[in-house]
Amino acid sequence: MTTNESNLILVVTRTFQTDPESLFDAWTRPELMKQWFHGLGAWTTPLAEADLRVGGAWRVDMKKPDGKVYAHFGKYKVIERPVKLAFTWHPYADESYETMVTLRFKGLSNGTTELTLTHEGFRTDQHKAEHNGGWNSCLDSLMQFAGTKS
Repeated sequence: MTTNESNLILVVTRTFQTDPESLFDAWTRPELMKQWFHGLGAWTTPLAEADLRVGGAWRVDMKKPDGKVYAHFGKYKVIERPVKLAFTWHPYADESYETMVTLRFKGLSNGTTELTLTHEGFRTDQHKAEHNGGWNSCLDSLMQFAGTKS
């Protein structure tokens, strides 16, 4: 990961009414990623790719209702199904701006899964805030996909 002076970190935690394996699959199987990996509302995911191996590339294109497409991509760094997934993320589709996303999946005794998303390496508070909004909207979409409530 490219380091920077700020290295601002965002952490978001949610509980899903599903098992860790199913939640992990939602993040790593393109046919599932296309169903939720976008903001809520009329957003869509016309493209999702995942070469699920350390060093393998992933890509998700999110499309706004007005037709504008936002490309997101990176490489897998850690794959420990179903407990941990880590990958690089290039904010604003800028290949020179590399951050790291780490997902931790914790199965709970009641059949739910606690997901902790840690996104580190932001250069500015504005970038962190924008991604906080984006991640929360995506996780809201994932909650709907998984048939759960916040």
